[in-house]
Amino acid sequence: MPASKYKLERKCEMCGSTFLAKTVYSKYCSRHCSEAAYRAKKREEKKEQHKQELADKVPQERPYISIAEAVALFGISRDTIYRLIRNGNLPAVNLGERLTRISRAHIESMFPLVEQKQQATPTPQPAKPYNFDASDSYTIGEVSKKYGVSDSTVYKTIRKIGIPTCQKGKYVFVPKAEIDKVFNPSK
Repeated sequence: MPASKYKLERKCEMCGSTFLAKTVYSKYCSRHCSEAAYRAKKREEKKEQHKQELADKVPQERPYISIAEAVALFGISRDTIYRLIRNGNLPAVNLGERLTRISRAHIESMFPLVEQKQQATPTPQPAKPYNFDASDSYTIGEVSKKYGVSDSTVYKTIRKIGIPTCQKGKYVFVPKAEIDKVFNPSK
């Protein structure tokens, strides 16, 4: 990824400290934060996969389910379920240590089932109609001067993100709103 001459001030998504971004795509202040974010993302994916497997194993005809199964099926927290049991809003049977069972019918009446996530292919969004007037768009040269980056960096960024362009004569125009989102995200 090419670095730009212009340094963008960003806030690290992991630790929250302010840093000077080397590229327009920088999210983390250091390699340590980047790796920590990657590990956290993988940990969350593993938890979601475990919940999904648990929800798939629960038979439909069973009238009483465990707390963990209710969390997986209905997407509510353990604390909420225990609070409902304590307040008497949700009937529960304690069959022993760590064997609390709750009525499936009662919890279904209180909360809808969580939709099962399917790995679907994203549908392409129709292109927004842009008005490439001089007042609503920049030329590549204007973007370079305004943000202090080279023309090649602007072109690569436009191509990578998929920002629409319009060539009129020898000038290439890009929408101001899209460029400002990328190069100046604080606005």
